[in-house]
Amino acid sequence: MTKQAEALARDFHPDKAVEEEIREQAAHDLSSEPDAVEIPEELLKCGVVIDKAISYLVEQNLPAELIASALLGGSLGVLARTTDAETMIRMLQTAIDSVRSGELICADAFSDGE
Repeated sequence: MTKQAEALARDFHPDKAVEEEIREQAAHDLSSEPDAVEIPEELLKCGVVIDKAISYLVEQNLPAELIASALLGGSLGVLARTTDAETMIRMLQTAIDSVRSGELICADAFSDGE
């Protein structure tokens, strides 16, 4: 890791107001759905930090593919240290199945806005 990246990682603190706003929005969204699953607070916190990191990287004009690749690589590294291969394979297969079924495809993601 470069010194600049180390300094950024050391100094990175998620914005508490953004975190609270996301929690409130998630609670509101879930309350209107009768069969909604409660999102654990830890997961919400992780999501806020990741969203802030992604926003920062996008603001640095880094290519989306590189950002996604770094996040995926980091995620796989965490999984490799904390779970077995079969669990990782099941998780990855679920992601693959979601892409193939169209769940993760944004129809206008590549449009030019027209």
